[in-house]
Amino acid sequence: MAYTQDDFEDWIILIDFKMDYFTGEFAKEQNLKLDYSIESLDELEGWILANYKEVNDLIADRKMLDYLTVYVGETIRKNLGGKWVIDLENKENVFYSMPVVINPDRKRAIHLCPLTLSTASIDRQKGKFISTVVKNQF
Repeated sequence: MAYTQDDFEDWIILIDFKMDYFTGEFAKEQNLKLDYSIESLDELEGWILANYKEVNDLIADRKMLDYLTVYVGETIRKNLGGKWVIDLENKENVFYSMPVVINPDRKRAIHLCPLTLSTASIDRQKGKFISTVVKNQF
């Protein structure tokens, strides 16, 4: 997902709308409890692993990857604080042009990329990869 600053601002504006669908209709259809708790990340990761065998399969499903990115990021923000940012200047940044959640005000600063957490969960095949990363921020 390569963004311009305008794209990113539009993306931020649509977060609530996307999450209304994802935590409502989608969660009900998939029998998931998506309540922004750390535990819900395990449930969601189980769903990811059941539905995507390869990372490239999820990357190709751009809409779902976007929903996952937003949900994981919003769960991080609700539990650890922080805000969404995007780096569109430093092409050397591993998260260049990807939305990340940061909170430099915590004793231990947070800088997490929900998109890469979602895709990495497929490679890790743990079922608790995303929640473990988030818990390690406390």
